Amino acid sequence: MGKHSFHKEPYDAATLTKLAIFESYAEAWIPVFTSRPEPRFSEIHLFDFFSGPGNDSEGELGSPLRLLRQLKTYHVSGRLHGWSKVAIHVHFSDAHQGKCDELAALLSLPQWQIPGVSCSVKCLRFAEALALHHQRLRDADLPKLLIIDPFGVNDVTDEVFARLVAFPRADFIFFLPSATLNRFRDHASIKVKIERPEDSYDVHRAAFDHFRALAPRDYFLGRFSIKKPRGNIYGLIFGSGHPRGIQKFLDVAWGNDTIRGEANFDIDREDVSADAPLLALPELRPRKIQGFEDDLEHALRAGLVRDESDLIRIAIEAGMALKHCAPVLKKLKDERVIACDFRSPNIDNFYKSPRPVSLLSPPA
Repeated sequence: MGKHSFHKEPYDAATLTKLAIFESYAEAWIPVFTSRPEPRFSEIHLFDFFSGPGNDSEGELGSPLRLLRQLKTYHVSGRLHGWSKVAIHVHFSDAHQGKCDELAALLSLPQWQIPGVSCSVKCLRFAEALALHHQRLRDADLPKLLIIDPFGVNDVTDEVFARLVAFPRADFIFFLPSATLNRFRDHASIKVKIERPEDSYDVHRAAFDHFRALAPRDYFLGRFSIKKPRGNIYGLIFGSGHPRGIQKFLDVAWGNDTIRGEANFDIDREDVSADAPLLALPELRPRKIQGFEDDLEHALRAGLVRDESDLIRIAIEAGMALKHCAPVLKKLKDERVIACDFRSPNIDNFYKSPRPVSLLSPPA
């Protein structure tokens, strides 16, 4: 299917998963800057750089209208106490003029007119859009969410990625088409990391490691792999300079994959059901969850975890939601190995007043 005809067909299940992740993250991101009665920032910006026409052939909402749906839902609910004090700007762009015209026509409908939200649609290539918005993207006083959903192979190059991670107060999600992952397969540094070169299951993980090596050490990245009905593997890469951003993305990822939090298919070929994490027998539980709990228990028993921030960092680096710390903390508190006054770490305490974790028993 050509890139210009994509929206003239119904979205398949994999595309709907991708769009649901985009929308779920926007749902989590918006209240961060609009919920307080006295918001810290007076304006926020959302960017959709490959917006398309707004929906598919059957009227299923694409990323632009899903972003607006979340904004409209919050406006109608009245739950965000700082809503009226924050100017919300949404920037849509696409390289195809026809798609921009279709999207602009949809946005003119009364149902997408949201008080306090301004929208623009421009026919721009990705590089042109980055150049146009350069000043906004570099402004540390403007919180930003970037959705980057390209068809092309070379849109998010290493150079573009370096720019993305340098934008202050900006969270981004970008899509890696299968053609891009196939390009990564040929990198010498990635070939050695692919356990099964005959298929694509491990390529997205290896590509993620490639981007991880390009990012600053204190930058937070996440991933989610998506398998199309025909078997091609696609990927999402998420980036944020703040632990709250990656924590919210991981919550979204685990909401879509309760086994590993990273794919819409059995990426580890374990044949484990969604109920398995509830089972007590280690051999019946997903390796990722079991492995994380083992590693965290070892770190706690060795006295390597001093406080809540250490717990959060260990969980984030393992691609786990913070709730996955709870069983290990309970077990070691019951055994009087450690003492702490919380059941699970709170991301709000990462930088400010992290609660201590005390080792009661000496390391084995």
